[in-house]
Order: sequence, then C-alpha cells, then structure tokens
Amino acid sequence: MSSDKRTGPVSICLVGVSNFARSHRTSIERMVEEGFATFDCVVIRSPQKYADAVAEYAERGIKVYNDYEEMLEAEQGRVELIALPLSIQTHAETSIAAMQAGYNVLVEKPPAATVQDVDAMIAASEATGHFCEVGFQNQSKNTVRSLKRHICDGKLGEITRISVMSEWVRDDDYYARNKWAGQMVIDGRYVLDGPTNNALAHYLFNALYWSSQTWNHTDTPVRVKGELYHAHQIPGEDTSSILVETSGGTQIAYNVTLAGWETRGPLTRVEGTKGTAWWDHVGDTQINYKDGSSETIAWDKEREHFEVFRNAIRYLRGESDELHAPIAMTRPMTVALNGAYESGAPPHEVPPTYVTREDRGDKVFTGINGIGELLDRCYADAINFTEADAPWAYETDWFDTSRYSEFKMDLG
Repeated sequence: MSSDKRTGPVSICLVGVSNFARSHRTSIERMVEEGFATFDCVVIRSPQKYADAVAEYAERGIKVYNDYEEMLEAEQGRVELIALPLSIQTHAETSIAAMQAGYNVLVEKPPAATVQDVDAMIAASEATGHFCEVGFQNQSKNTVRSLKRHICDGKLGEITRISVMSEWVRDDDYYARNKWAGQMVIDGRYVLDGPTNNALAHYLFNALYWSSQTWNHTDTPVRVKGELYHAHQIPGEDTSSILVETSGGTQIAYNVTLAGWETRGPLTRVEGTKGTAWWDHVGDTQINYKDGSSETIAWDKEREHFEVFRNAIRYLRGESDELHAPIAMTRPMTVALNGAYESGAPPHEVPPTYVTREDRGDKVFTGINGIGELLDRCYADAINFTEADAPWAYETDWFDTSRYSEFKMDLG
C-alpha cells in the first residue's frame, strides 16, 4: 500500500549518523543529485559526540533534531519518508511510531528480531495506510530479480533445493562497535544479532524469495533445524548452519560464518526440476537447463542500495506499483530465524582447540580451523554441519514453524 500519490522530489529524514547510517546517507545524497529527493532533516541523538556532523548539516540547511519523537511531531506534513538505519531492537518501535505519525518508512534489514514485532509492523502499515519497506537491497539487484522472474515463469520448474554458503571475516572491533553487536538480548529486548539476523540476512531471505514461484512473494518455512555457534567471545552466534523446509516443498541449506579466514560468497545454488542456477552477489548468474541449454544473467554492477531508495520514492509517487521488500514479504525470514533459535539456541561455543586467534597488524581476528572446507562440503551437498561430521557440531531437532506467531525464549 502507499500513501497519497504525488510528483516531484520526496522529502526525506535520516535517523542516525554512524555505522550503517553512513550508507543510507550516501543513498539519500544520490537521490538528491538525481532529483528524486530533498534531504530535509536528520536525527542525531548524541550531538556532542557527533559535533562535526551537526555543524555540517546545519551549514547545509538540513535541520538537526536530537529527539526522534520531537522530529515526528515537528515534520508532519513535510517529510514523507523516514530512513531508519538503527539498532535491530529498535526497528519495530521506531517504524510503528513513524507510520502512526503519518510517515512512510524505509527501515534497515533485518525487519526485527521476532515474528511478533514484524506482525506489529505489518499491522501498523495496514492500519495507517503508510508503507514500511525493509532494506533488503538484494531484492533491488538485477540478477536477483531476473532470476526470480525466471522462476516465476517456470523456466527452472519446481524449486526443489537451495544451498547457501558464505565465509566472512570479522575482527574483535566488529563486536566492539556498539553495545548490541553479538548479543541475543540487550536492555531486556531481543536483538538476536548474528550473521543470520544481520550481515548475511539477505541470503536467507533470497533463498525464501526464490523458493516461491509467485512474484514479489516469499515462501513460508514450515519447519526449521538450526545449529548456532560462536568462536568469537560473544553470547550470540557468529556461525549458523540452518536447514529449512518450506510450504512449497523446497529444502534450504544455509551455512554461513563470520569466523572465517577469507571472504568468500555469499554463493547460492537454486535447483529446480528443469534446471539449476548459480548466483554470486558480485557476478553473473549462470543457469544450466536439463535440456542441455544454458543462459547467463549478466550483473549490471549497479549499486542496489540506491535502488532501494528509488523504489520507495517511485512507489510513493505512484510510478511503481510494488515495493521490492515490503514488511509483509519479509515475515518468513524472521520466522526462519526464530525457528533456528527455537531449535538450536543458545549458541554453542566452538571448543578452543578448533579455534585460532590471529593478530593482523593492529587487529585481532578469530577463525574456526577448517571452516572453509566444511562450508564447501555443506554447500555442495546441501547439508548442515552435523551431517558433514564437523567434530564440534551438535545435533538439534526440527522445530515446527507452520503456525508460528511468537518468540519468547529465555536467552538472558
């Protein structure tokens, strides 16, 4: 749904100044350059800490607020889109408050930590008539959308199996950048920070997106088996091995880590009854069909982060009839995440004998020994760590998510 259609530049407010807010700022600045938007205000809740940014915005005539609620009241009738690149545990409350105050929202991924929060965001959007788009920028990427179109057109047949792999590297500073990084609960609220609900959330969402043969729709997980681990000294997980079965009958194997030794992936293999596609987030997508033919979807190398904002603006102005990642479409990803926790939490520590901490200049990195080979095997066979006989893996049970509506685990 959308608010009243209009023409001309869309007025945007950015909430935040650090971390991923910098990416949102870059995208907003591009929209201004392209004539799509005006950058009218920003919320900086710690003005003394970010005095230089406050001064710069003030010099440019961009109004600076120190209080979110004050901005919501003051900018009614002027600002049309609020960008929310905030901490995960605040996504629901800030998005709902904005929609109830009359604004449209672009909230950074993930939508929230729990399915009940996502449901509350969906309800707020439906009740107010204002949209909430989630920053899953892959849904604005040409290879992702083109592959989805091929799937919806039946070119790959029924989607039977999807395998995802990613090995990423993170140092100690990554988990020291804010108080909620690597945490499951912060200030009494769920955050469930980890690769699955933060850095690599896109790629579980992609799998659920491609699993469905309906355009602009994601498949629903009916049961989930999660193995969650940490090698870094955090309570949450930095390594996830998750199996998902969907309502459409697709088997998804998702194996990722932030405790790797080299940056590889994300890679995804989508298997159908008529062909198989190999997707790489920085390359072309190759499709081999069972009749012997093949096809390449060329990556256009465009920055999909910009297209997320273009999409929201075009939708608001009535130039597009769909959002690429509306809040309702993202619910299955959060269900899969919550199901993985219900199955496999709390995360298990990878025993120190299988972990190496390494100094690289002035940074300290933590990696799991042999993780690259393990991920390769899991990706090739679409299996989890236990099935791949990882010596530190632990067996978990399937968790039924077919009617799942509330996450309420005691995670401290």
